Amino acid sequence: MQTIVALATPPGNSGVAVIRMSGERARSILSELIRDKDVLTARKMYLKNVYIGEIVDNCLVVYFPAPNSFTGEDVVEIQSHGGYFLAQKIIDECIRLGAQVADRGEFSKRAFINGKLSLDQAEGIMDLINAESEMQAQAGSTLMQGRLKEKIQAYQRELTDSLADIEAKLDYPEYEYTASESADIKGKIEQIVSNLHTLIDDSTVGVVIKNGVKVALVGAPNVGKSSLLNALTKTNRAIVTAVAGTTRDVIEAEYTYNGIIFRLFDTAGIHESTDEVELIGIERARKALADADIVLRVSDDQSRCEIQTDKPYIDVYNKSDKLSKVEKASHEGTNNINVSARTGENIDQLKQMIFERTISGSVNTNKFYLTNTRHITAVKEALSHLKNALEIFDTTSMDILSSEIKQAWQSLGEITGETNNEAIIDRIFEKFCLGK
Repeated sequence: MQTIVALATPPGNSGVAVIRMSGERARSILSELIRDKDVLTARKMYLKNVYIGEIVDNCLVVYFPAPNSFTGEDVVEIQSHGGYFLAQKIIDECIRLGAQVADRGEFSKRAFINGKLSLDQAEGIMDLINAESEMQAQAGSTLMQGRLKEKIQAYQRELTDSLADIEAKLDYPEYEYTASESADIKGKIEQIVSNLHTLIDDSTVGVVIKNGVKVALVGAPNVGKSSLLNALTKTNRAIVTAVAGTTRDVIEAEYTYNGIIFRLFDTAGIHESTDEVELIGIERARKALADADIVLRVSDDQSRCEIQTDKPYIDVYNKSDKLSKVEKASHEGTNNINVSARTGENIDQLKQMIFERTISGSVNTNKFYLTNTRHITAVKEALSHLKNALEIFDTTSMDILSSEIKQAWQSLGEITGETNNEAIIDRIFEKFCLGK
């Protein structure tokens, strides 16, 4: 394959920029850049001058010979001083010496092609890079380390054993299965079906870990929804005034609690209006309400929110600093809370309530969760084929049974990439950044 080069760190001015090359000419191009033909010791960092025309930079360089590298090919990395112009000049010089610019995700794609990564491990790398919370980082790290790959390959091995037994029957039709042999095959399939069901059931938590919890703040105008959003996120994201109807559009902000991202949607006050612009905001508020995982029905001492929703909700009585003890007591309940966005009273308790109403008790930090929609879809497809196999197990021919099991095997293989579906592989690595 052609030797590729790209910037592996974000472009722009920084302390250090990392330029990465992979391919059979990577080592020789590095030798020309540093004007040193001596063989560099593998995996040892050297301080060398890198020559780019009339420019000389003092860089750290390292060489990883194939197959013991990230891509499985010869790889070199150059750590130059971080500057957009300088890093680009080094890349241009590498291209002049025979390399070509890498496509998005091409380093990771080569690692997959050369057997250094499975598809799900590569996706784990991207999830780890893009993580915005502790739980997202843990999920990405777990995926990158191959825990899903291990599970899927174990299921595939079981299916392969069952297929081998069935194919033997097809090749030797005069052989009759004993009841115990037939029960053994059926038992393996039933166990895999049970395991896949568990993965799917737990994936609801996995999706929350990856995408966060959507929280809609609804209520009448001027009850303090925007102030509450600012208090929960500890920002000034939403404009706050004493004028009713200040919020005309949905304002988004987020905070992290117990490792989970909570995405807040501050909506326009839902009420009767003839104002055209305000009506648009109210319609968007209704959509945010429909899309939410949980709803905060915000009230104050002047207005009680009674907006109906089929989602989990909490009645939040804002401006508690203006309420008497008697008024506060009248709001007490397992699904109610008095808060003050102005003073911060009970804001942390509200966060805990939101957490408890959505995912508390569901998240186990030591457990593996499916977080990727592609993986969930593939497991569902495999599960469907295996359930079909069980339904027809005692009434159909072995070739039809074999076909269902093979399709289940293929569906599982789409997770790790063992089906060699080029379209899926290309689609995944196109999502990667340059240099990765």
